[in-house]
Amino acid sequence: MLRSLLDTLLVARFELMRALRTWRALALAVLYVIALSGATYIYVRILWFIEAGLAETLGVPMTEKPGAMMDELMDNGELQRMIREMSGTPDAVEYLLTWPLLAVWGLWIGILLLPFLATSASAECISIDMSTRALRFEALRTGRAELVLGRFFGQVGLTGIAAICGLSGAWLVGMTQMVGNDPVFLATGLAALGLRAWLFGLPFIGLGVAFSQLTASPNWARVLAVGSTAGSWIAFGLAREFRDTSWGWLCDLVLQVLPQGWLQGLWTPNEWLISGLVYIALSLCAVGLGFVRFARRDL
Repeated sequence: MLRSLLDTLLVARFELMRALRTWRALALAVLYVIALSGATYIYVRILWFIEAGLAETLGVPMTEKPGAMMDELMDNGELQRMIREMSGTPDAVEYLLTWPLLAVWGLWIGILLLPFLATSASAECISIDMSTRALRFEALRTGRAELVLGRFFGQVGLTGIAAICGLSGAWLVGMTQMVGNDPVFLATGLAALGLRAWLFGLPFIGLGVAFSQLTASPNWARVLAVGSTAGSWIAFGLAREFRDTSWGWLCDLVLQVLPQGWLQGLWTPNEWLISGLVYIALSLCAVGLGFVRFARRDL
């Protein structure tokens, strides 16, 4: 048991180091930094427009950067409606307003972006070595289960690095493009809510690793993984749409196995831990489904 755990950690370290050595980690991090920083800047401009309208209503001068009217902004009905629509959880609005607005936005953008980045990067972690048959040499030194779990955990670490870099970019945008932000409070909020976005990405990492076990073509594995990620959002929308019909029992079942079905918990103060545990379980189940084929295939 101890030897198996050690082998898994060694494979995970190798996967992470290989990503760093081949600049794959840098590419993923840069992509997420650009996406999250750009989205954060757009949100800052939205806040500026809301503040401008509020300042005009109150008859007070408007600053060049948003943030000077944060207390008034928190009580603004339009902003609260925006947060309610983002979270899909009306009861969580009051709780979310205790966090920096940029952190709430970062969680929402992370939920949208991280699954696609995670599944795209993880889809080639095994298939790329199956295509060159280099995987046989690793399989001679450790078990197949340790090899797959090691690659999975390596991809989890890689996505975590990208998330940290992206949140750092969002923090920098918030500190330079807004006024009145407390640097520690903003960093704490981004980290706390960013952790929840990272947890949401875990099942999609598992999905990418699962497809990576099924084919020796990295491109084909990526197409299947990204397509399935997009399909999960479509299935989520359909399940919610037909939940109150005679097919409600099937829709409820689908929602239980989809990561999106546990999304509302991420916006609450306590239930996000339950959602996080579900995401860990779903990610391991996805890896296990791919392993059923991988355990028997000729490397």
